Amino acid sequence: METGVPTAARSHHVPPGELPLSRILHEALSQPEGPLTVGRLAERMEERGFGLILILLALVTMIPILPPGTSGIVGLLYVVGAVQMAMGRRRPWLPRRVSEYRLSERTVAGLRDRGVALLQRVERFSRPRWTPLGDEALLRATSVVVLAMGVVLFLPLPFLNTLPGLSMLAIGVGLMNRDGVFLLVGTGLAGVVVALVGLGVEALKAFVRWLPSWRP
Repeated sequence: METGVPTAARSHHVPPGELPLSRILHEALSQPEGPLTVGRLAERMEERGFGLILILLALVTMIPILPPGTSGIVGLLYVVGAVQMAMGRRRPWLPRRVSEYRLSERTVAGLRDRGVALLQRVERFSRPRWTPLGDEALLRATSVVVLAMGVVLFLPLPFLNTLPGLSMLAIGVGLMNRDGVFLLVGTGLAGVVVALVGLGVEALKAFVRWLPSWRP
């Protein structure tokens, strides 16, 4: 089935590090090597596998009503990923249960037919730019932001899932496409999240100090 991958993206003369994500994903989803697992999909993304994981987890955190404890689990996975990024790993290590999770044929078909097209639209705005750091240094620098958002999501803070999710979504796209603009946007959103958490902590401290003086 035709997926609409641009002719330029199909060229075999493009350096692997500069291949559009839509082409990499399309090829990964089209490999006739048996059932596709999350681990194999992440491996095909090479170092950009971290970006893929960040995006998938970000989409989970932006669901309006999450089952209890979901944010904490996502936050913990972000922390695990951030540690690996700081260590300079080129590919993410995933828990065995997650890595061996098989994507259904329906899911693979949906990603191939609709997900690739969505990525192509994102790629109109995202491209390799403003990334003077090498891949390893870029992952290590970004790991600080990922760690911070992981800690925020791990904490029992109500109504504070969407902004960290948007931050990780932007950073995930930035890592996969080596796009410094998206990385800056994601870092800026993370800064807003940290500021909001700080204001919330100060407000809570002020409330605790005021509470003993309150009389009904």
